Amino acid sequence: MSYKAMDGTRQWDGSKKVPEERMAMKMQSFARTGITPDIAGADLSYALKLQYARWKAKGLRTTMEITPAEYTMPQSRSKNTFWSDEKYTHERRMHMANLSQKYYKGDKCIDTQESQIAINAIVTDTTVETSAVESDYYCCPSCGAISRIKELMTGCPYCQTKFQISDLFPKVTNFYFYDDDSSQVKKIKNIGIAAGIVIFFLAVICSMLNVEHFNVMNIVGAVAGGAFGGYAVFAFSTIGYGICKGMQGVGEVVGSRKAERKIEKKLKSLDSTFSYKLFEGQLISFLKMTLFSDDTRNLACFEGTYVPEKYKDLIDMNYHGTVALKSMETTGNIVKLNMKVFLRNTYCKNNKIKIKDEEIPIQVAKNISTPTKAGFSIRRSQCKNCGGSFDATHQRICPYCQTVYDMKDEDWVIINIGE
Repeated sequence: MSYKAMDGTRQWDGSKKVPEERMAMKMQSFARTGITPDIAGADLSYALKLQYARWKAKGLRTTMEITPAEYTMPQSRSKNTFWSDEKYTHERRMHMANLSQKYYKGDKCIDTQESQIAINAIVTDTTVETSAVESDYYCCPSCGAISRIKELMTGCPYCQTKFQISDLFPKVTNFYFYDDDSSQVKKIKNIGIAAGIVIFFLAVICSMLNVEHFNVMNIVGAVAGGAFGGYAVFAFSTIGYGICKGMQGVGEVVGSRKAERKIEKKLKSLDSTFSYKLFEGQLISFLKMTLFSDDTRNLACFEGTYVPEKYKDLIDMNYHGTVALKSMETTGNIVKLNMKVFLRNTYCKNNKIKIKDEEIPIQVAKNISTPTKAGFSIRRSQCKNCGGSFDATHQRICPYCQTVYDMKDEDWVIINIGE
């Protein structure tokens, strides 16, 4: 867990014993160098590589400072956020933190964002002895080739890098932030202070205009009026902001919980191994891959024909943690969900940074007769035409016979994205 250093500041525990903290620490160096965190799973690493490539294409560089908050949220470990099968566990962990991120164009800082956030991480680990998983396939953390775990432990057949099981697990398979509104309240407080100062000077000026009756009590009255006026502006602004955000937040959360229950109930009746939390994590990973990709034609997780042009300017994406279910339809074994995902997106257009709260409509599909796979984020696929084996996460076309791979026979795919 995070700890207090000798200078009084809180520091992350960089060990693999606390994967979400190691991920937060490594994300800071990723922002500078583009080197993906060693604790990140294959899907997450690929999404981060695409995001870094987008920054480079925009001529941007960024710095990111993530520090533990003074107060922390305990790790969430309950029936709603914990899922496992006979080999692997998936745990959702949370940690409050402070985020300071700056975007540069050349040597000029064009935007600074500071906020309090809740870090959310999905951590995948093993529950059994090494011998029970060594025959499973894994994506080599060094070169990306697919091999059995036991082969990676003796040396990857492609790059010869050797790994211990502790190098392969645990892995952070999804990582995102929730924005904490306390940073917005600080901005409102600054507005209140500014309003108080303005009221003070206006009161002094008005008193001085009446020279005959101007005395020290006028100054005292101006100070009191400024303090009261500033506090009133802050109080009413905070209340108004709280009401607006509260109504919006309650609507999102209630709708999202309703959607979660409906999806879970329906899909568990068709696939007893279905987990909403795993589905949610995949959804966000695949959405990031799709929106940060400049060419989606070879993405197995996206079967659509069009991505709205505005997403070419997307440089960051934060998940609100909420979705809305518009409709659900089943045709044979194929289940389609029409949903809205609530995001806070950051765009860069004409060298200007803009942040928007958006509801992105998407449609996802899967062959529900295929059980949920609880392993790590990798899809080792066997071509139905030639029998060749390849990683279909970001390789939609068989490299041996050029046959198009239909990933929804194995996992969820995005088939449409709106604006």
